[in-house]
Amino acid sequence: MHQRIRRYWMIDGLPELLIGSIFLLNGLFQLAPLVMPAGSAGWANLLLPCTMIPAMLWGRQLLHALKVRITYPRTGYVSYRQPKRWQYALGGLVGIGIGIALAPPVQNQIAATWVPVLTGMTLAAGIGYYGVYLGMRRFYVLAVFVAVIGMLMHWLPIDSFLGTSLEIAVVGVWMLLSGSITLYRYLQHTQTEPL
Repeated sequence: MHQRIRRYWMIDGLPELLIGSIFLLNGLFQLAPLVMPAGSAGWANLLLPCTMIPAMLWGRQLLHALKVRITYPRTGYVSYRQPKRWQYALGGLVGIGIGIALAPPVQNQIAATWVPVLTGMTLAAGIGYYGVYLGMRRFYVLAVFVAVIGMLMHWLPIDSFLGTSLEIAVVGVWMLLSGSITLYRYLQHTQTEPL
């Protein structure tokens, strides 16, 4: 029953659309300096925080506003328990750990071509855990896809930075597709309740 309640948050695909957009923008902004003229690439580095910070600050409010407009009139409102402080702290520590693992000094200590693999395996483990937590098969498929993309980027003749950036962008595209299909199916099989 608890799993069904948790799964309701993902029933409409809206969270996947938001997270996929963040991943795609993150990957594209990391790739931007590679295609920008010399001397202007620094501006692309400023774009990344300009999208990540608002997403972290207002992403949940945006998602709630969309659910109020789309989901709750169709299938009702569920009040969730607020995460405890230790859960926020754990999420922050995991994020810091991933950031340290992807930092250039750490990357220089390992074979550069393995960075996309490590990134892919880390993302796949997180997504797979989320799939188990929610009991949703589409996250298992996404986890396998992310792991395969990480391995593929390892075998392609490109540097680790390009491989990791492409991997993040491709994961974003996959999540956008998955979220779009889920939202489409949700809208097809539900209707707004009369007031």
